[in-house]
Amino acid sequence: MTAKSNITGIVLGGGRSRRLGLDQSKLLVHIGGKLVLARVADTLKMVCSELVLVVRPGQEDDVPDLGIALNMHVVSDTSQYEGPIAGIHAGLTASTTPISFVVAGDHPFISKNLVNAMAAAAAADGMKNPSAVIPRSDGILNPLHAIYPREQWLPYLAHAMSEGETSPRRVIEKAVTAEYPPVTIFTEEDIEKSDPRRISLMDINTQENLNEARKIIESRRFTPRNHSIG
Repeated sequence: MTAKSNITGIVLGGGRSRRLGLDQSKLLVHIGGKLVLARVADTLKMVCSELVLVVRPGQEDDVPDLGIALNMHVVSDTSQYEGPIAGIHAGLTASTTPISFVVAGDHPFISKNLVNAMAAAAAADGMKNPSAVIPRSDGILNPLHAIYPREQWLPYLAHAMSEGETSPRRVIEKAVTAEYPPVTIFTEEDIEKSDPRRISLMDINTQENLNEARKIIESRRFTPRNHSIG
């Protein structure tokens, strides 16, 4: 894949941050002096041809305005539905490319190399029959850090929502069982080739996650005393 691929970056920004215990969105938290959403957008701009931010209908915090300021196309969850499946569907509806990288907005350490590797895997059999690419880490599928082809997944997700499905993970598992739409599972070995520490899959659901993310940023700011420029 080229440095900047023909792929849409879809960021899900409608979460309510209840588990983190904040009175504001996680996307508006500072990590290393930069807002989380800005971190996500800045990385995706290096590998995606367009960015879409999906928010809740009537979302009144500063996330939509920040998305606009970051030059993202801001849309709301698919009408009458809410939650991550509706967010993915709305993002794919707004996208203009065959495949999209969908990520929850609270992933501060997205790996450019991993996104490109997943996009390449999606197109391994050609763009006429692209595959969704879902990472699996510690035995758990990560549908909110994944590649989705627009043509196959828009109707598939619409059908899932019409049946009352709310879990993206179950939607993926059903597709794997039915062998349609095509799904490629990115194993831990696949992930580690592009992101050896696997921090790209790290989110900030809890205060402990947030503290760890800040420690990672702090550790990157300094070099050892015996570091040699030469």
